[in-house]
Amino acid sequence: MNTTYTKLETWCLANRKLATAPAFILLLVFAKPSALSLTIGAIMVCLGEMGRTWSSGYIDKNAKLATAGPYRFTRNPLYFFNAVIFVGFCMMAYNLWAALFGIISFTIIYRATMRSEAEFIAPIFGEEFTKWTAVVPMFWPKWTNYPAQGQFSWALVGKHREQKNALAMLAGIILFFGIYAIQSQ
Repeated sequence: MNTTYTKLETWCLANRKLATAPAFILLLVFAKPSALSLTIGAIMVCLGEMGRTWSSGYIDKNAKLATAGPYRFTRNPLYFFNAVIFVGFCMMAYNLWAALFGIISFTIIYRATMRSEAEFIAPIFGEEFTKWTAVVPMFWPKWTNYPAQGQFSWALVGKHREQKNALAMLAGIILFFGIYAIQSQ
């Protein structure tokens, strides 16, 4: 891998929220939503947030390896559902160029993040992590028969402050509907 790309990944890893901002801003600035794109996009954003809530209810970070719920199908369901949310917002914006920029940005940011987190937790969970990674894919969900350990907990959802993320998603949806209303005048 070339050093410029490696530096970009390293910066994105350290500044994930800041790195995602330009993609979202481009989606807003160049948005040309339609009633259909808003509807489909808003449904995707809501499904993605439901998936994030489902995922948050199983993960007790660094305390035990989450292998139940969505963690049976992907090692990074929170990031997978972030992708669903992002694609939903791209649908709402209905602008191919802004969406392409966003997808490239998303890939750079989350690829580095997933690799870094795997390197961090591998020594914490050792052989259990190794067995899990041999069966469960890093990102794209796949049906597996991996033995589930753990159960859903609303307390974990609250601990991860997923309600704040849900409110941010709602604000984003409202923003795109506002853009549509202004452009429709």
